[in-house]
Amino acid sequence: MALLSVLGACTRVHETPPDARRPEHIQGAAAPFPHRELPHDWHAFDTRFLHYVSIQVAPEHLDALEHDHEQRIPCDITLNGVSLHNVGIRQKGSLGSGSTLADKPGWSLKFDEFVKGQRYQGLDKLLLNNAHQDRSLLNEHLAYELYRRAGLAAPRTAHALVVLNGRIYGFYVVREAYDKRALRGMFGNGNGNLYEGSCCVDFAAPLGSPALLDLKDEQEEGRTREDLQVLADIVETAPDDTLEQQLEAVLDVDAWLTSYALEVALAHWDGYALNLNNYYLYHRPGDGRFVFLPQGMDQLVDQPELDPFQVPQSRLAQRVLEHPSLKARFLARLHTVVREVWSDEAMQARAEAVHTVIESVPYDDARVREELEDFQARFPLQLELFRGRRILLEGLLPPSGP
Repeated sequence: MALLSVLGACTRVHETPPDARRPEHIQGAAAPFPHRELPHDWHAFDTRFLHYVSIQVAPEHLDALEHDHEQRIPCDITLNGVSLHNVGIRQKGSLGSGSTLADKPGWSLKFDEFVKGQRYQGLDKLLLNNAHQDRSLLNEHLAYELYRRAGLAAPRTAHALVVLNGRIYGFYVVREAYDKRALRGMFGNGNGNLYEGSCCVDFAAPLGSPALLDLKDEQEEGRTREDLQVLADIVETAPDDTLEQQLEAVLDVDAWLTSYALEVALAHWDGYALNLNNYYLYHRPGDGRFVFLPQGMDQLVDQPELDPFQVPQSRLAQRVLEHPSLKARFLARLHTVVREVWSDEAMQARAEAVHTVIESVPYDDARVREELEDFQARFPLQLELFRGRRILLEGLLPPSGP
């Protein structure tokens, strides 16, 4: 199967219109969305409809919104008819999400940044991913669903049409943020240490240390990194004969091996195992063990023939492959992911629901038309890449497991 030829079959570069190259272009009034009736039980990550997001930023804050990706500025926002004032907004500043206001930035919203206790559907944060690296709008949506099918925690996603100061910015992936509320829903307790890994560093030597990860609320709540240092020490120095036992005490090894299997199965070359990027570590208060949490899964199967057994960058993954018992467990997890968790039919059904939602867009706008054409062309190709990847993996694995 010539999977590599499929990948490049439909790629469109968005050109910025000449009249959209200055922030002044977005200083208009908010364009109203058409009225509609939502299901009585709708929620922030509902996949049954296209979410409408209208953001209004005062002219004096546009320069900060353009150039300061750290500090949030105030905005007024309406989400599916729910209006909130003085919400904190900033651009998402990673390589994949970074942009200019004249193009299509990704956004991070914090509803209680300036108004204590303000919430949207119980949320204090929400992410709007621009899908610059995923014209199909499917990758994150399908990948996190596979994580959940495998019994792992993953953020919820939906799709939205976003307007900023009257200008339509196009389709976005609405994504749940890893905050205390989300962690509480996933693990029953959201008070553990949450670490974010930046590109491209490990928490363990030789390519990193616990000091290089971002520990959320470290200063505000007086948190320490002693828990992660214990895990790093085990990964770095534990002898082979006690490595598995020592890891089990501080890491949910089964969950980690499943996560590793999912990364390589989905050809997620930009994740923790293969590129030391796009990962969180959460120290569960319930059992005192770490779990890995995925993010940034927008570049999947664009290397459709990626070797799932290639030498990883992560020292933890390297030690797994060097250890006979842990390697056998990893291969068993990969077998389970490919032959039991991964369902072409389930992925097709979830993708078709996205197709219906995206095509419900109410506007005939130039950007919407362009992105809709991209989506319609890319949609079948992306599903073919996913199916082809599963078939390739089937051929690489023993018929009945390791």
